This record gives sequence, C-alpha cells and structure tokens, in this order.
Amino acid sequence: MNIKKALIAKIVNLNPRRFAFLSDKQYIQLKFYDAFGRFMDFNEPRTFNEKLQWLKVYDHNSQYTTMVDKYAVKKYIAKKIGSEYIIPTLGAWDRFDDIDFEALPNQFVLKCTHDSGGLVICKDKAKLDIKQARKKIETSLSNNFYYMGREWPYKNVPHKIIVEQYMADNLRDYKLFCFNDVPRMTLVCSERFTKDGLKEDFYDEAWNHLNVQRAMHGNAVFPIERPKQYELMKKLAAKLSEKMPFARIDFYEINEKIYFGEITFYPASGFEGFIPEAWDLKLGDWIKLPGGGYRLNSNDYSIIISDSFYNNKETKALVDYKFFCFNGIAESVMVCTERETGHPKFYFFDKEWNLRKYNIRGKEAPEGFTLPKPDCIDEMFSIAERLSKGIPFVRVDLYCIDGLVYFGEMTFYPDSGFDVNLLKESNEHWGEMLILPEKRG
Repeated sequence: MNIKKALIAKIVNLNPRRFAFLSDKQYIQLKFYDAFGRFMDFNEPRTFNEKLQWLKVYDHNSQYTTMVDKYAVKKYIAKKIGSEYIIPTLGAWDRFDDIDFEALPNQFVLKCTHDSGGLVICKDKAKLDIKQARKKIETSLSNNFYYMGREWPYKNVPHKIIVEQYMADNLRDYKLFCFNDVPRMTLVCSERFTKDGLKEDFYDEAWNHLNVQRAMHGNAVFPIERPKQYELMKKLAAKLSEKMPFARIDFYEINEKIYFGEITFYPASGFEGFIPEAWDLKLGDWIKLPGGGYRLNSNDYSIIISDSFYNNKETKALVDYKFFCFNGIAESVMVCTERETGHPKFYFFDKEWNLRKYNIRGKEAPEGFTLPKPDCIDEMFSIAERLSKGIPFVRVDLYCIDGLVYFGEMTFYPDSGFDVNLLKESNEHWGEMLILPEKRG
C-alpha cells in the first residue's frame, strides 16, 4: 500500500464527525479513493458507484428524507401503493427508557429510524438482553448516519426508535434495482443470520441468475426460487421509483404476500465494487443522470450545462428567466412564457416580484397582474449577479426546474440592440445604469 492510500485509509476510518468541515464532495473523494484506489471525475461519472456519488452531491430531492426515514416512509408508502404492504408498527419513542416492554408481544423487531444497522430482533422476550439492546440502540441514536458516507437524505431524519411486528424467521430480502423507474435486476439476500453469513444473488427481470457478485458476499449454494409475487413486486417498485435516476426498492414475501422493506438510494453507500468489474460500468450505463451534462461549481451554487434535460412530454415549453444585469446588479428579470404557442409573452419583474412596465405588454397588463413566482427566484438573482460581476451589461438566462437552477445562456446584445417592444423610458433608465468603460487606444 502506498503512502497516500495508507493515509487516506486512516482518515476515512476515523470518526467521520471529525471531518464535518470537509464538503460532501471532498469527503466522498477520500472515501472513493480508499474503496477503489482512485479519485473520481464528478464532471464525467461513468460507473454505477461514481454516479451514486454524483447523485449524493447533486440530486437533492427533499422528499428523499421522508423515504429513508423508517417511520415516516410508512405513511408515504401507504399513500403511494397501499397500507396492505406495510409491516405494522407497534410503537415509536424518542428514548430507549420510554419503551414499555411489558406491553410488547413476545416477538418483535426494535430499530432506529435514521440509520442502517440499528436493529434488535427479539424472538423471545424472556431471553432479551435489555442491557445489550440498550447499548446498541442508544449508540445508534447518537449517530448521524449522514456523516458515514455523506448520504445527505439521512442528514435531517429525526432520531427515533420504532418497534415493528415480528413477521417470520429467515426472511429473504428482494432488492429491486430500479433505473429511471424501470426494475432491471434484483438482489436477493439470504442466509443473513446463519453461521456462514449473508449470501447475495443477482437475477435479471426474467429471473435468470446473473454472473455478478459484490465483493463482500458470495452466492447461495442453491438457486433462489422466483418469488410467487415477483411480477407484482416489479410493478410496485416501478411506481415507488418514479422520476428517480436510481432507487433500490426492497420487499419481503411472506406467505405469498408482499411487504415493503425500505428505499435505498446508494447501496453500500456507493463504495463496494462488483465482480467482475465490468458490471460497475454496465450498471452505470443504466443510470441517466439529471441534466445529462456536466455541472459548474461555485462556493454557493451549481449549474448543470446540458442540451438534453427537458423531456417535453406535455408539449409545454420551459419558462425562461432572463436577468438584465449591470456590472453585477441584476436590475430585473424578463419572464418568457408560452413559447410552445409560437407567440411567446414577455413580462418584467423586480427582485420583490413587482411587475415593471418596461415593455408594451407590461404597460398594457391589467392592474394587479402577476405571474407565478418561482421557488428559486432569490437563488437565480444571486447567480445572475455573480456571473455578471465586472461586465458593463449582460443578460443572464436561467431556468428553475423542480426547485433547481439551470443555466441557459449569456447574451450581451439582446435583440442586437434593436428591441422595438421596449418603452422609451425603459431604454433611458437602462442607459443610465449602463456605465461604459473608458475608450482604449
């Protein structure tokens, strides 16, 4: 082992909270190097594990936090596919000492809502080691799982304890790998609590055994029988993974009935390889990242550059937000709507989202007229001002899609300086704001 790899290995095996000062990307690079012996390129991720790291940093859907919360997700699942797929919850507490063990049945499962591994299985309450259970659960409660691999959905999950109904012995997990809401393969986890330990087997969507393993676990000795309700599992997994670049949807089958397990966005936190290695690239090809391009980074924001992001299924064009900027001051934004009709409309708004009557359409707008204010308008104004700093005038075009900001273009001479729709007083106002540089030569 070379000195650099040895040093990085030492760092990532220390308490992750000690490195909270590192950005997610910086810490992920260290963990990735420790796992694979190289740093990854965030601009051009190719493998499955690389793209999982990219998604950690850039795909921040606030609903993911609910989906990884083992307590809150049950309400989400009930609404999405039905409560009949949920393992019953017998209680929820903030502290171990609040648990009323006397009121619990003889068998149950004790787990934390915010991490992986905070689990106690009780098959006989009379034999339960309360002291060991307390130690495991309280250790788990004190941890923020986010810092382990910078899986950001876990960062703000409330730390709670839940007790679930004990369902059956020797359960198999059926973990469906879904790529852009299409289940492509299933990982079956079996023999988890046996002497020889966990076994893993991958099957394709037709239940053919695949020649692929994860490095830490071998295959089961005998083939795994296709679950009776596998087709239904695939339908439910597709529904639960809608509009997600990747999600692993876990189920159990008990007496030919399906029960939801969990939703995982980053299996093994994206730090475990495949045998043979070619599968890492194959699975990576199945993930279509949002944007399909690369991302520019700054201290406070990031922008995806792409020519293929918007899938115009509803024949409705994106709304353009065109910021008129004078040496780092975004004076107003021109909102462009209804491009799909062939007759786009343009309205100007200031930072407080007041209509500015800068053009003919704005002047003719009825009293009190407005347009929907995008959630990320403040961020867009900030980005436009950063991009335009030091430039006498530039128009910065941005989009707001699902709460994220995307870059369009920068224009120095709108309408080549011949915009006849601008009012005379608007031209004069902007003319006063545009301070020309001194002549050279």
